Amino acid sequence: MRRSLTLLTIACLSSLFFATVALADLVNGRCQKEIENEIAGLAIPNDRIKNVEILNIYDGNGEGGGRVDHIEGWVSFTDCKGNLIVSISNACLLQEIYTTYECRVPGVQNY
Repeated sequence: MRRSLTLLTIACLSSLFFATVALADLVNGRCQKEIENEIAGLAIPNDRIKNVEILNIYDGNGEGGGRVDHIEGWVSFTDCKGNLIVSISNACLLQEIYTTYECRVPGVQNY
């Protein structure tokens, strides 16, 4: 009986640890470094960038809102209305980069 309680306690503590690590990954910006590297590779002047937000995009299926489908970095600019969007997979691999509305970045598709 005592051994069972010890094993149960260890199992509960381990799952709590892994849940905490996973939550920290979501809160701290999953794939943030990869998104920053993609933005830096576009050679956008720093004074043009107003803000960068990293968002988890959920698939919407399943209970509780589903799972994270992919991650997007949204760049707001000081000189135009619109955004630069860097979309990457859960494995932090680039899927797509594009701009919206009035904003343009050389070499990047605009929608």
